[in-house]
Amino acid sequence: MMPQTLSLAHWVANLSHPVVSLEDFVQLVTRQLETAKEAKADLLLAPEHISEYWMPFAPEDLPLMAENDWVADQAERALPLLQAAVSQTGVALVAGSTAFRHETTGKCRNRSWMLFPDREPVFHDKLVMTPAEKDPAGWHFEPGNTVNIFDWRGLRLCLIICLDVEMPHLAHTLSTEDIDLLLVPSMTTKAAGYHRVFSCARARAVEMMTAVAVVGCVGGAQGPDGTIRETYHGGAAVYIPSEEVFGHTGIFSDLPVHASAADAGEMLISRDIPLGAIRAVRQGKPEAWPGPFSADHITLTHGTSAVKKVC
Repeated sequence: MMPQTLSLAHWVANLSHPVVSLEDFVQLVTRQLETAKEAKADLLLAPEHISEYWMPFAPEDLPLMAENDWVADQAERALPLLQAAVSQTGVALVAGSTAFRHETTGKCRNRSWMLFPDREPVFHDKLVMTPAEKDPAGWHFEPGNTVNIFDWRGLRLCLIICLDVEMPHLAHTLSTEDIDLLLVPSMTTKAAGYHRVFSCARARAVEMMTAVAVVGCVGGAQGPDGTIRETYHGGAAVYIPSEEVFGHTGIFSDLPVHASAADAGEMLISRDIPLGAIRAVRQGKPEAWPGPFSADHITLTHGTSAVKKVC
């Protein structure tokens, strides 16, 4: 029997909060899991590139092009420790994202792990890179090429990362999969980036007739020399279909964009997201949604001349 609701804790991580070692980071995440547990959340959603917390204890002479390999080494150490914290608290964790070496190519990808107290973990490798992520003189991530749809507690979930949610063709493809919840960790430097990601996440909720949970980060990430590498604007939200039965607006919960926070950052609790009710509408009689829509039959024209078929 599918649960009718799911409760989420979104951790808008404050990257200005000091972390002095990998063990200190794991303790920080464990405290967030415990806070989520106290709030009776089923799942903690952390932001993309959570590994920026690690850079203050990286080697001082570490060049930018070598960062991914160093981060990937730390990620392999951190993963079992985070799994132990999940097992201890009973709260599932979308562990943000970090560089992680691909099992076949050996190249670093921007990977998000979802860890569970009651099943095997799953991961997603980001599909669409930002200019900084694909820069050969910088991080130079290898893009992912798969999307994992998985079941948990009778629900059908999917995990993607930040810029992935801005791709309409991906949304169209996923709309055929009857997904109950789309999870989106993100990191955006400017307020404009926040609005791009969050606006597209809201659109995906309408296009896919599903719930979309998204989170970002704030504060200034420090490098090994103590200087601020970058500052971030983030927030958190759950978007749902804009149907009268769900309150018209399509906004289930929202923590607006901000650039700084106290301590480890703010946490939004999205309690009892009505995933069962959304599925019933998706599979039943939505107000206007026609179901997954393909543009294969549409031709673009300039004047009276057909110039390009859409798909």
